Amino acid sequence: MLRFICIAVLLGLMILGFVTTASRFEWIARPSFANEIVGFLLISTIVLYRVVVRGLGLRPQDFVRIYLGTTVLRILFFGAFIFVVIRFDKVGAWRNATLFLVSYFLFTTIEILALFLRVNSPRNGGQKDI
Repeated sequence: MLRFICIAVLLGLMILGFVTTASRFEWIARPSFANEIVGFLLISTIVLYRVVVRGLGLRPQDFVRIYLGTTVLRILFFGAFIFVVIRFDKVGAWRNATLFLVSYFLFTTIEILALFLRVNSPRNGGQKDI
């Protein structure tokens, strides 16, 4: 769990570092809610990963149900969040939405990779045939 948190925080810092550097060199215009978007995605990814891992530990046979449930929560909360961001900054909406989508893809990628490695680890007995 601690390893995942460190990787997620590092990814968040890399995203913010790229956005800051690119905006300073005037490659892109800095999204107005860059810190909030990355922070929200970082915290929610860590919390939802913890929920899935805890569910996997308690009821491994319900892994798919738990993961799909967190995906529904993710869609609802993330949709509401980006809706509010777009309402606050209509002029820079496309920059905020683009940063949100790219960051969402990156955070989801590391979460799926971490879950895949956890489910298929020899310590957990590997993947079971159903």
